[in-house]
Amino acid sequence: MMDVRLEPMTRDEYEPWRAEAEAHYAESVAASGRSAEEAARDAADTYGRLLPDGSATPDHHFWYAYDGDRRIGFLWVKVTHDTAFVYNVAVEPDVRRRGYGRAIMLAAERWCHANALTRIGLHVFAHNTGARALYEQLGFTETGRNMAKDL
Repeated sequence: MMDVRLEPMTRDEYEPWRAEAEAHYAESVAASGRSAEEAARDAADTYGRLLPDGSATPDHHFWYAYDGDRRIGFLWVKVTHDTAFVYNVAVEPDVRRRGYGRAIMLAAERWCHANALTRIGLHVFAHNTGARALYEQLGFTETGRNMAKDL
């Protein structure tokens, strides 16, 4: 099994990451049934609300994940009390389906243990069946379910 290293994002790395992450989030929202315009507005509002001070927003942690010298993905978590909530995790497109998503999540668990956190949570879009399967394999259980109906 591979061992992925998490390196904190620098302030210079944060801004381009945020633009890309926000755009990807908008795509996921659109894939869930919203218009592209609504999804873009929702993404901008969500990121603005969650990260009013950007990378300096208290209790939020941003890392790039590395396998050796190769950057293979990123991770964003927020810590509240004894829980880390994964807001975003992704693997670079050219190295997907090689176990890096699992390795990043296991690195997140190691970080949580090292910081005396006892729970890790996340949200996954229903249409992201690959991620859902991975999280279930890692021992995550469903704690709620959002539902919608187009009218």
